[in-house]
Amino acid sequence: MIGLALLLGAALAGTAGSAGMAGEPESLGVSAVAGLPETVTLEQVLQLLREKSPRSAAERALVEVARAGVVAAGVLPNPSFDYGWNHLVSGTNTGSATVNQLAADQPLLLFGQRRQRRRSAELGVRLAESRFAESYAERAREARERFTSLLARQEKQQLLEESSEDLRRVARVVEKRAEAGDRSRYDALRIEVEAREVQTALADARADVEDASGRLAALLGFPEWRPRAVGELRPAAPGDPNYIDTADIEGLWSRAQQLRPALVVAKRSEAAARADLDLARRERLPVPVLSAGAALGQDAGNTIAVAGLSFPLPLFDRGQGPIARARAEQHAAELELQALRGESHAELQRSVAVLQRRREAMAELEKQVMERLPEMRRMAEDAYREGQGGILELLDALRSLTSVRQIHLDDLEAVKLAEIDSLFLAGMIDTD
Repeated sequence: MIGLALLLGAALAGTAGSAGMAGEPESLGVSAVAGLPETVTLEQVLQLLREKSPRSAAERALVEVARAGVVAAGVLPNPSFDYGWNHLVSGTNTGSATVNQLAADQPLLLFGQRRQRRRSAELGVRLAESRFAESYAERAREARERFTSLLARQEKQQLLEESSEDLRRVARVVEKRAEAGDRSRYDALRIEVEAREVQTALADARADVEDASGRLAALLGFPEWRPRAVGELRPAAPGDPNYIDTADIEGLWSRAQQLRPALVVAKRSEAAARADLDLARRERLPVPVLSAGAALGQDAGNTIAVAGLSFPLPLFDRGQGPIARARAEQHAAELELQALRGESHAELQRSVAVLQRRREAMAELEKQVMERLPEMRRMAEDAYREGQGGILELLDALRSLTSVRQIHLDDLEAVKLAEIDSLFLAGMIDTD
């Protein structure tokens, strides 16, 4: 009996340093790893992703690259300077034997090329911004999923710790029956075996928590950080801003067409391709070059004004290549937008249907089973304590209670993940 107590004590000793329930943080202090918090809420995770993630910083820098294109598009072409030297080699000198000719040439953008370049570059900036928003939304969605997974695994670890505590209480009941003269050697051995099984499951649960925590840290780009999640695993309730009304699929689709980052990117890609086609048509127009200068006669000391206008003749190259390419890119962007709309609509319908089914399954489990668990636990313990049931019946009842609670946690996680999927596809969350 002493060995039984020591074994159960060892099974629980490893849990003493662990956190309590996932919704009750041990500490809100700061981790030694890069000043990051030891426990995080979902809001803190998204803030870290937005403000401190190296990946977010790298992708945000691409927007600045696009803004540099606007600067380049607004710059006027540089003038050029020409110098010519003429010297009479033979024949009669009718003026000056040596003439120095100086001239400056300035290209003239007379057909709106500069304005169209700026417009195309500005649309490129908007496209780069929307691409960053799309990338951020994808990573924020994954961050929500990994945070939810971490919460669920912490809850499962807590559940197994409670199961260990249940075994400890059963051990005390067995001890009391032994003291009363009951033959309970088999009962003690059976509890020892059960305790070892729970120990193994608890070790696996701790490994799962470590894995989920590491995956969250890896997504944010912070090595050696192992946060604990703080929050509720419960899905959103009606009235919550993030609640998905599965009956309003058309309203969700209407919102998705306006706000979902991937669709915004496709629309802006089409607009940018159209602007590039207009620019290609502008760029094919000839750019005249105005020249002005002077010819200086060295012998006679005379000065002659020089002026000219050169004009390229578009006989062969009329910009056919750039125009054809821009037209093909615009057509491809239109087809991409149409394809993405169809795919997004189908994905949203699938996600909402899955969410509805998972909600129904969880509600049925909570109504038919979860509400009866406290009564089932009490009846099983009372029956064993009063000698109306054996140890096998009691352990089977406790194992069934733990299994049902694990199923409930799996259902909660599944509903939460389906909810995140629907919110993302409807464009209702995480647009930076």
